[in-house]
Amino acid sequence: MKRERQRGATVVEFALVLPVLFLVLFGAVQFSWLMNNYLMLTDAASVGAHLLASERGYTTPYSDTEAAVLAATSTLKNTLSITIKVGGATCTSDSACASALGTQTQPPATGTQASVSLSYAFSAPYKGALYSLKSMMPSSLSATMTEIVQ
Repeated sequence: MKRERQRGATVVEFALVLPVLFLVLFGAVQFSWLMNNYLMLTDAASVGAHLLASERGYTTPYSDTEAAVLAATSTLKNTLSITIKVGGATCTSDSACASALGTQTQPPATGTQASVSLSYAFSAPYKGALYSLKSMMPSSLSATMTEIVQ
């Protein structure tokens, strides 16, 4: 008699727990996607700043830095904004960066910093309204790395 009354209990319990399991599963996927993109962005900024700081005397520091950053972020789907600075001044061309970095015989001022800033419009894998997972995610990610010019 007791066994017949509990026949559907497992199905009811599963139906009650399933939404929570989905929330945890999709939340973990969303957060993992966010962390992957952020780590890729910070790594690309670090690679770019390191390369830029070591480009003294080269003719194409801006192009080399931009190419290294784009190669490190090749799997990011949205547009990436790159800002390259040497000594606090924004570089927009190879000649501007090359003159700010100095030459092999004429170093820049002591403590000159090479900086790479990246900004990226983050796109979460689940864009729907499932438990408002999209609203918990940031809409953009950014990273800035700075190194002393060698």
